Amino acid sequence: MFRRSLRALTLSSFAMGGLLMAAPAYADEPREAPATILDVSLVDGELTARILWAQDEKSLPGEVEVVSYDGQDTLTAGERVTPKAGEVSEVTLYGAVKEPWETGWAQRLAVLGAKGQELTHQPYDVSLDCEDEKTCALKATAGVSASREVLHVSRALKDTLDTIEKDLGAKEFDLVREVARRDPTLYGEALSYAQGLSRLGPVGPAEGCRCTWQASSTRSNTSGTTLGAAHDLHARPLALNRRSNARLSTQGTSRINLSMNCTSLASIHFQQVGIKQSGGLVKPVLMPQPVYSMCAGTCSGRFNHFGRIIGNASANSTTMLLNGTAMEQSKYHLGNGLNPLLNQTVHAPANSGFDVSTIANNTSSGSGFVQTSGEAFYTYNGDPSLGLPFGRAQGSYAMAIRGYAVCPGGGLNPSGTVSDFATTTDNHSILDQRIRDFFLYGL
Repeated sequence: MFRRSLRALTLSSFAMGGLLMAAPAYADEPREAPATILDVSLVDGELTARILWAQDEKSLPGEVEVVSYDGQDTLTAGERVTPKAGEVSEVTLYGAVKEPWETGWAQRLAVLGAKGQELTHQPYDVSLDCEDEKTCALKATAGVSASREVLHVSRALKDTLDTIEKDLGAKEFDLVREVARRDPTLYGEALSYAQGLSRLGPVGPAEGCRCTWQASSTRSNTSGTTLGAAHDLHARPLALNRRSNARLSTQGTSRINLSMNCTSLASIHFQQVGIKQSGGLVKPVLMPQPVYSMCAGTCSGRFNHFGRIIGNASANSTTMLLNGTAMEQSKYHLGNGLNPLLNQTVHAPANSGFDVSTIANNTSSGSGFVQTSGEAFYTYNGDPSLGLPFGRAQGSYAMAIRGYAVCPGGGLNPSGTVSDFATTTDNHSILDQRIRDFFLYGL
């Protein structure tokens, strides 16, 4: 049976006595996204997503379907949900994650409209979370889109692998045990990473260096969601007959990274691991534990980047006592560069926004990131006859990286791709198509 709980986060209307008054709409405000996936996780072995629905009931379909796809893009589960304006649905997809060691660790969640059109989607990465060396559970975290030949790693695992490469050089090492020795909490992730790595490489010892693409990402913000640099701050009165004021603020960062990992396989052994399934079952799985030596420098790589930042600041101030303001700032950087390629700031009450993008070709850096900062404020004297103040700050972004490599030893696809976007406005399909165009045409 489907398990669902609803928790109201926002209100799309205000009640006073027996009168219901809708919040004022402004034509130059961007249209809110029908659905926004706030986060993805595995709860008791089942895929669970928190989805925020638009405040405007007119923009919502009567019913949607939340569906999941495995690493081979095969539909694994679906659940019909009735959206409630301004509320959050916690949706559980039973049986969605099945044997990712066979179907792929990088998977995807989507919300479909009444006609099957995609309203929004969220890639997610499955990995292992182990209580000891022989017993593990599955976990899921929000991820990014990448071509299938690209391995997904967490930022923590990537940093540890980079440290191993720096410390050990060409010395042989057991990948799983060396990662766990440095950070025991990464044991499960190292197991799933090694399994994915072995699927792309030889099954036994092989001469020469083999390189693989790997992608990592991070999203963080002060709003408590996994949207990273994307946000929607809406400060406005929640009761018409009470004085009130509020100042909302947030800061967020989203980063994607595409890199090459070059290793030479010395040997490989297998360890049986019991992986917990839903319903209390434990499935024994043989997981590879390869012994590698690093061979950095064998492959050379160059990168093309696409970045787009979108922001809006809108507010309503009717008198000195009814004041609304907002501010939105966004920056897009390459690598660890201090000077952003894009840098935009807008202020309200004069409603304003920006939508800018850039492309950087043939760079040595495989990393890009967006930083945003938003603020929304209002003060209200409790008299609705004078009008309702509000302040609203919204931020969205899109990023994509294509890497090209030349590897004398072979073993690496000529190119790999990674992309990420997050938005709370109804421009999901536009951002997605722009990334597709970049990969196809470099536009």
